[in-house]
This record gives sequence, C-alpha cells and structure tokens, in this order.
Amino acid sequence: MKKIEKGSTKHLIVLICAIAIAGIILYPLFDMVFCALITKSEFVYSVPDHVIEPIIFGMIIGIIFWIIEKHNETK
Repeated sequence: MKKIEKGSTKHLIVLICAIAIAGIILYPLFDMVFCALITKSEFVYSVPDHVIEPIIFGMIIGIIFWIIEKHNETK
C-alpha cells in the first residue's frame, strides 16, 4: 500500500475526513453531557447542529493544519 505524503492533496482529504468524523461522533456526546450535567436541559439532536457544523469545522481545521504542515515542510 502506498504511503500518503504529508502536504499532498490526499493528506488534506484524509485530514478533513478524520476531523469531520471525529466531530460528528464527539460533538453530540459532549453536547449531551453538557445538557445533562451543566444546564439540566433536554438534549435534542439536530442534523444542522450535530452533523453539518462538525463537517464545516473539519474542513476549516483540516485546511489550516494542512497549510501549516505544508509551510513547515518547505523550511
């Protein structure tokens, strides 16, 4: 199997997918714990809040990490 080189476009896609999937899993869990322990309110799952936002966050953070790695690689 071929290795994915840092700074490549494949690496960017893997970063975005990994961060987005982690966000889709972890953000609702943290929100549920926050609702149960801190605010004592009912947890309501919504697609825009618990799926779309982590995907957008994953894209932004993945691109930032990729740019930083690309910049450090050229030094």
